[in-house]
Amino acid sequence: MSAPPQAKTDLSKHIIARIEAVAPTISHQELGLVYHRPEQWAEPSQCFENAARKVRQDSGRTQFGWTFHHRLVEAFCGPGYLFATHHAVWHAPDGRVVNVTPYPDAKHYPLPRPGGDILFLVDDKAQPIVTDKLVAPLPLRFFPLSDEDGLVAYVKQLNDDEQEKCRRITR
Repeated sequence: MSAPPQAKTDLSKHIIARIEAVAPTISHQELGLVYHRPEQWAEPSQCFENAARKVRQDSGRTQFGWTFHHRLVEAFCGPGYLFATHHAVWHAPDGRVVNVTPYPDAKHYPLPRPGGDILFLVDDKAQPIVTDKLVAPLPLRFFPLSDEDGLVAYVKQLNDDEQEKCRRITR
């Protein structure tokens, strides 16, 4: 059963307000929309490689930053949580900023919605982790959408687990 239209609108407003509140804790650069124009050759989950290939093909530069996602938690009533994902897009020579990476599974599509443009927080300092073995994204960042104690603890555990997972990967 879907939520009534007003409830969805209120949640959307709440999510956007929360993103606007947490964005400055991640980066002091611009938060805005980027065009989503996936390239046919681009691979899902390979944004760094996809953006670099687009730069090699069409000039411009790679722009690092963050996309935002929303998840509900069955164990808790309420609005769920947000998470920010380290991401790379193509900054075209004409100034357009374009996400060339496809999302074949709608579950992984960043906010605001599938088929539309994507909310993107520019972060020039968000360079990927590069080792002799891999190029990896920075850890996800999780944010509760309410002050409910259980949800806050759940999101804290998500952040702790993500930090540990990234430490193990980059060792």
